[in-house]
Amino acid sequence: MKKSTTVIKTKRLILTPMSDAETEARIQSADSEELRAAYGEMLAGCRADPEHRVWYSPWKMCLKEDGCCVGDLCFKGPAKNQAVEIGYGVSPDYEGKGYTTEAVQAMAQWAFSQEGVTFVEAETEPGNKASQRVLEKCGFAPDGEGKEGPRFVLEAPLTKWFSIYMLFGLSIGLSLGTSLGNSATGMCLGMSVGLCIGFALDASAKKEREKLRQQRQEGRHSI
Repeated sequence: MKKSTTVIKTKRLILTPMSDAETEARIQSADSEELRAAYGEMLAGCRADPEHRVWYSPWKMCLKEDGCCVGDLCFKGPAKNQAVEIGYGVSPDYEGKGYTTEAVQAMAQWAFSQEGVTFVEAETEPGNKASQRVLEKCGFAPDGEGKEGPRFVLEAPLTKWFSIYMLFGLSIGLSLGTSLGNSATGMCLGMSVGLCIGFALDASAKKEREKLRQQRQEGRHSI
């Protein structure tokens, strides 16, 4: 199996999925049975579903400056009902420096760029205020209670179709108006048509997003 070449770069960090060997090393060096079990589950997921291993593997959070690993992140499996769940941790020596916020923001945006992902979820322990602040800084919104504690969710932004088609219509209208010798009329006509199409697509996109929200909630309740 080939090692993943996926790399996410931020202002200060480089994020890459760990190989199986690196994950095995993490299992051996973990300082608690809970962590060993967590890394073991990630490794088992990678081996059981190599085609989607990037959604199971822990990701190294390394400094661009010197390559030092300051923490790691992970997704808890491929998307279900358009949603993936993210987990993260940073070494105590590097807490309070904004690295986790920077990494979670980048990982969430990467997830949204993948097919079939509209929501990124996260779950925190009730008393872990630092983790909750990270999610709030990244734009996550409260989403009820999960098995471990408070849940949060971040949605992919909706495309502003009316803006796109307004500009498209303006361009077409200007060309049409110029060819007819009346640029103002052509611009108005093109902009009107573009806005109509854009608003219709916007309404359709919002309707589809609401449908996906309902499917995600129904999927959570059925677990």
